[in-house]
Amino acid sequence: MNYSIIFKLLSIIFATISVAFGAALCVSMYYSENAVEAGAYESWIASVAIAVVFSAIFYLPARNSSKKIFRKEALCVVGLGWILCSILGSTPYLLILNCGFSDAFFESVSGFTSTGASVFGNVESFPKSILFWRALTQWIGGLGVVIFFVALLSSLGTGAKAIYLSESNRDASMIDGERLQSKVFRIIALYVGLSALCCFAYYIAKMPMFEAVCHMMTTVSTGGFSVKNNSFSAYPSVSIKWIAIVFMFIGGMNFAVIIMILKGKFREVLQNSELKVYAAIVLMLAAGIFLSTADFGHFGFAKLFKNMTDSMFTVVSIITSTGFADIDYQTWLPITHVLVFFMFVTGACSGSTSGGLKIFRALALVKIGLNDIEKSFRPNVVRLVRMNGKAMYDSQVRDILSFVSLYAVIAILGMIMLSAMEPKMSFGGCLSTVVSAISNIGPGLNETSPTQTFGFLSPSSKFLLSIIMIMGRLEFYAVLALFMPSLWRNFK
Repeated sequence: MNYSIIFKLLSIIFATISVAFGAALCVSMYYSENAVEAGAYESWIASVAIAVVFSAIFYLPARNSSKKIFRKEALCVVGLGWILCSILGSTPYLLILNCGFSDAFFESVSGFTSTGASVFGNVESFPKSILFWRALTQWIGGLGVVIFFVALLSSLGTGAKAIYLSESNRDASMIDGERLQSKVFRIIALYVGLSALCCFAYYIAKMPMFEAVCHMMTTVSTGGFSVKNNSFSAYPSVSIKWIAIVFMFIGGMNFAVIIMILKGKFREVLQNSELKVYAAIVLMLAAGIFLSTADFGHFGFAKLFKNMTDSMFTVVSIITSTGFADIDYQTWLPITHVLVFFMFVTGACSGSTSGGLKIFRALALVKIGLNDIEKSFRPNVVRLVRMNGKAMYDSQVRDILSFVSLYAVIAILGMIMLSAMEPKMSFGGCLSTVVSAISNIGPGLNETSPTQTFGFLSPSSKFLLSIIMIMGRLEFYAVLALFMPSLWRNFK
């Protein structure tokens, strides 16, 4: 294990967080005349200083480290990076809001993992700098903290690719055939471009600029934090909600597919099975929820259009793991709760900012299952599993089955642990809360429905769900690998 390169890369991560703290400091100074904001800038200065000190502590002993980094160092950097970033990111909550560490850590993890679950209820009473910080953590976490660093670490050569592929759900096909750095910069440019368009659209739709900036960061990242207590239900404008729908849907698409669309490669796009299934699921579920909730006894077009908007907003918000609340789906018919839970599990497309199993894996599972059913009565048949017109390798099939198994095991263990820590929670509440955390959704069902916060949970439950959120965001391996003794050994 090359510890020096790990320390050096972690120091760069801390330095980047200090820059993010600096951005929040600028917001605090800009709104310093606001009574709520008064004095907050001093805490932001302290936060910047703490991040710089930690960066220096990690950098100095590793400044002459080797540039070589391999798979296990990459896993270590990613796993430790997300955990330590979340701890460091909790500093402003501790200093400005004077909350407990479990609350601060939970909120920080929920931000960086772009989950959107919150322990705080009255966010409108917060300083604007804290609201900006909450949104900024989700914007950074949308593509993953590490991807921003890889773009600056081309000197690592193949080691940079190891870090990139270790971070969350990046599709390896996105970097084949081209230099890693150019690919990553292209993805970042796309991310920034979508962010600018989203912010402009919100502003044109009459959303105040500060709110437009914050909601832009949490929409494109499919994060879900809002500057309003009632999230998007605080905005009566239908145009604002459709802008959110469009950009949440785009955020749930594979970024490689978006780049193909921009290049005009429509034939390749139309061959993408995952995108077609993604669009079909959204339309069918929105139609199903609309039919189950619409009041057809009153055929007013405005009312029906509002129901359609609410249905589409809810479906896109959940399946992309954004978690914005427009209406409390807890009050809907039980059949809609089943559909909502289905979306908790599936998520949107691979290579996107969304969470969940991903439609690619869910579709592959269906095809694997159909093949096995056919083999039950035709044991000699050999039929390859094909995705996007290409046959999948046995290793790919094995990886999918392994990931789904881990997802199920962690969901079950997490539910058992949460129910033990929260004996008064309902079964549906425990199950949906844990699955929501793994899939980085935000709201759940029953006790954690869209109108509720996670503040009622015990500190131990908040720490448990925080770890589960990080594991779900990194798709398990980078965190679980930290507990493997063989990761830390030196093999000759």
